[in-house]
Amino acid sequence: MMDLFLSALSERWLIASFLVLAAACLQGVSGVGFGMFAAPLLAIVDPQLVPGPMLFLSLIIAILSVIRERSSLDTKGLGYALLGRIVTSVIAATLMGLLPIRMLSILFALVILLGVAMSLSRIDLRPSPARLFGAGCISGFMGTLTSVGLPPIALMYQHAPKATLRASLGGFLVFGTTISITALFAAGRFDLHDVVLGAWLIAPLYLGFWISTPLALRVSSRSVRFAVLGLSALAAVALLLRQLVV
Repeated sequence: MMDLFLSALSERWLIASFLVLAAACLQGVSGVGFGMFAAPLLAIVDPQLVPGPMLFLSLIIAILSVIRERSSLDTKGLGYALLGRIVTSVIAATLMGLLPIRMLSILFALVILLGVAMSLSRIDLRPSPARLFGAGCISGFMGTLTSVGLPPIALMYQHAPKATLRASLGGFLVFGTTISITALFAAGRFDLHDVVLGAWLIAPLYLGFWISTPLALRVSSRSVRFAVLGLSALAAVALLLRQLVV
């Protein structure tokens, strides 16, 4: 019995490692994709990995992104977005403590699909204090609930140079994820167990990001972005169908 348990545990870890590696590589190339691609699939592989451990890993990859392209970071505009994220992160963390797991999983999948729709939107939104604050509010709710909070901010920076896009999204993710983790911790939904689970996946995350460094200079981020969105949508639909069929 113990051998079967360890075998299943090892299999889940290998699948989760592959997903995190691929997601980190996609994030490093296009600036988006880590949470959108990995989170819904990890929710199927092992529901314990979202949102806490995924937020922990998102924080790490965000720090790596900022370090790599810190000279392109838009520090002024992100302040408004982070202010908005604080407001709704508390609301989302409270909601997590009230809804049953199945309902959270359905809401999780719907939020991922909303993120994909926002990312595909052709709405031309240029960054402004009011728009960044609004995007931050939406991001806070999405990110705290599902660990996927970048689409509203990415929409603001869609016309920025690639380096600015990646660095600014990474900068937002560093502080935004910290806000979400703090809100979840205050609501009793994040603890040392989440950190330990996330720590087991740091190695594949770093490997995926390392692979993305040369690819970011050679591969079209636009092509990668569309691939990320397509895969994320399929993953979210799979998660949604699994919850609705049960």
